[in-house]
Amino acid sequence: MFANPLGLLALAAVPAVLALHLFRRRFRPRAISALFLWRMDERSPSAGRRRERLPRSPSLWLELGLALLLALTFAGPRGCGAGRAGHLVAVLDSSASMSARVGGSSAAERAADLVRERIRALPRGGRVTLVRTGPRPDLLVGPAALPGEALAALERWRPGARRHDPGPAIALAEELAGEGALLLLTDRFRPEDHPQRIEVVAVGRPADNLALTRASRTRVRDPATGEALDRVFLTAASFAVGSARAELRLTAGGELLERRTLELAAGERVHIQLDLPPDAPPVLAELPPDALELDGRAWLAPSPPRTLALWAELPEDLARFLGLAEQAEGASAVGRWLDLVPESIAAGGVELAHLVISQGVVGSGATWCLSLEEGRDQGRRELIGPFLVEKRHPLLEGVTLEGIVWSADAGLRLPDAPLVSAGSQPLLTERREGERVVLRMNVDPRRSSLQRSPDWPILLANLAELRRAELPGPARTNLAVGEAFTFRGAGEGPFVLEAGDGSQVEVRGRGTLVFDAPEDPGLYALSAAGRELCRLGVRFADAGESDLKGLRSGRRPAVGEPAEVRAELGWIEMVLLFLALVLLSADWLALARGRRPDPVAGASAGGGVRA
Repeated sequence: MFANPLGLLALAAVPAVLALHLFRRRFRPRAISALFLWRMDERSPSAGRRRERLPRSPSLWLELGLALLLALTFAGPRGCGAGRAGHLVAVLDSSASMSARVGGSSAAERAADLVRERIRALPRGGRVTLVRTGPRPDLLVGPAALPGEALAALERWRPGARRHDPGPAIALAEELAGEGALLLLTDRFRPEDHPQRIEVVAVGRPADNLALTRASRTRVRDPATGEALDRVFLTAASFAVGSARAELRLTAGGELLERRTLELAAGERVHIQLDLPPDAPPVLAELPPDALELDGRAWLAPSPPRTLALWAELPEDLARFLGLAEQAEGASAVGRWLDLVPESIAAGGVELAHLVISQGVVGSGATWCLSLEEGRDQGRRELIGPFLVEKRHPLLEGVTLEGIVWSADAGLRLPDAPLVSAGSQPLLTERREGERVVLRMNVDPRRSSLQRSPDWPILLANLAELRRAELPGPARTNLAVGEAFTFRGAGEGPFVLEAGDGSQVEVRGRGTLVFDAPEDPGLYALSAAGRELCRLGVRFADAGESDLKGLRSGRRPAVGEPAEVRAELGWIEMVLLFLALVLLSADWLALARGRRPDPVAGASAGGGVRA
């Protein structure tokens, strides 16, 4: 039997070799000085249209044998039962809980040991495919890699992903396994979630765990002094069966900033707040090592200054009525707005402002504008909710508009995309013009209660932070694993992201730099042309993965035959290739010996002779 029967078409080389030896070129007469210099029985065969007698030379038989052996090799001869090899297709759960150490080993280590046993048990010619789960599943090794490659890849496997759906990784493994069975290694035994053709092996062990489920560092304004400061927020959660006690340490630059003893009941969360100077170095918050060390540490990097310039192009009485200016005469037109927004200054004019509030659209370039549109007094209507609010828009995050009276001009039709509407009438719209955003609001501040509701300062703060996010610099410097990092106005690279251990990764981009936070938590430095742009703190935060109480062990065998893969090269093909190489070498030697000239004795005689 043959693995590639079409390879037998290469047998056409046999009659081709015979044809080359049968047809020769006719020799043209040549004048020579003497005949004794030439052997009469020596001829150089060449291709031509005249058929001659087939020479029975060693070269002919060697070339015929070589063509036959190569044709058989291309066809892939197989013995009975040969041609197929075992194919181990395994799906490795790469969620962070697989790294939890219980009883001296982690679930990942136990899973890797089991895969190594399966690899070593494969017959000769076996292949291995390892699929790693994750938000974006990928191949750890394969498809159909050699066992040695798979063993080396297992040494590099470090689970640490957030909770995710293993379905896409399993679907990829099923496609690579064909009709055969495959293996799923995880730490949560739920066989009912997977088809019968999948062997489910769970190697998890339940454990208690404490985790930092939230960690942030933001720039705020001290209400007492009016100075900017960094505020650290932390949330420690208990995922233990009973009460737990732990010490939380916060250090910066090697110095201890805070030490707190936490007493947590089962399932309890504790919130911690700490104020730092704005120029404080990166802060490390850490809990004592436990089953899952990954979620017990959080680096908090400082944010580079991103000062926002605000301005109000409004009459003084209207600016005070909207709560933007102080009541005192001669005060800043946006004094109270500055108190609401950290890292902000009064612009001193429309063209110098990043964000302006005005009656009618003003400004140009990259200046954002919130325009309070004027209408006819006789066309005013007082509207009472409920209002249609585009809650997915970040400008309206936390805005409810409950219980307010909105006075609007019924005849004024605002263009652009509506964000707030009363029935079919838009009350707040948005339009983006390149770097500039224009918001139009159909409202009479003197007759509405919006500016006296809690929604107004929330709206102003959201608007300011949206504008700040468009300023040059990093949008955020503290991220969870898997979140996107954005740096605006970065220029042209190459950019280098350096980890605390000195390892570097080159990041490419131009203008706005966007990439996913590294998979390994820690403190990173982003630089370009040898100049540090910012520090980046990456932490692991996923309450679902931090809860280790549901980890289990178990095994459900697969229904069906193991997966197989066609052997790429059998022993018969190896023998045929070796013999073909021997024949090729022998043919070369035979031709070389035939071309060797005989020794010539004597001198040439005169006279012309035709040969």
